[in-house]
Amino acid sequence: MAVLTAVLEVACVTGLAAALGVAAATDLARRIIPNGCVAVVAALGAAHAAARGTLPGAALGALVVLAAMLLAAAASERVSGRPGVGGGDVKLLAAAAVWTGPVLGLAVVGASCLLGAMGWAATRLAGRLVGRGRTSEGIPLAPAVAIATLAAVLLGPLTAP
Repeated sequence: MAVLTAVLEVACVTGLAAALGVAAATDLARRIIPNGCVAVVAALGAAHAAARGTLPGAALGALVVLAAMLLAAAASERVSGRPGVGGGDVKLLAAAAVWTGPVLGLAVVGASCLLGAMGWAATRLAGRLVGRGRTSEGIPLAPAVAIATLAAVLLGPLTAP
């Protein structure tokens, strides 16, 4: 039984990495996150949590992160007139929280925002140094979500969610 659990663990994490990679590449290229990637991340997270007996914590993680992101988008829209975060980003972060649970899920949100902002700033600086400023205002967040999620899953506490 331990071998079967280990195989399932490796398959789920490999699928997670692949789905996050596709989401990141698509977000960078086309500024969208495919719903299929979000569904794969959530489904694999649920399978992983079910195998570990942590499905309630996984579900709670998704709900907490989804609520936090929707509140942040609403607050940003109220202040600036724009949601400040894309719907695909909200869905991807909620799906990632199925893997991490609520506390680590919120840490993934914070790390993703920090990494995304750093990537945006580096891109803007590089554009100015070579004489080409980017006109895009938004930040493709999926690459940052991918890095933060994989770091949390691979390096996070073994008891999460």
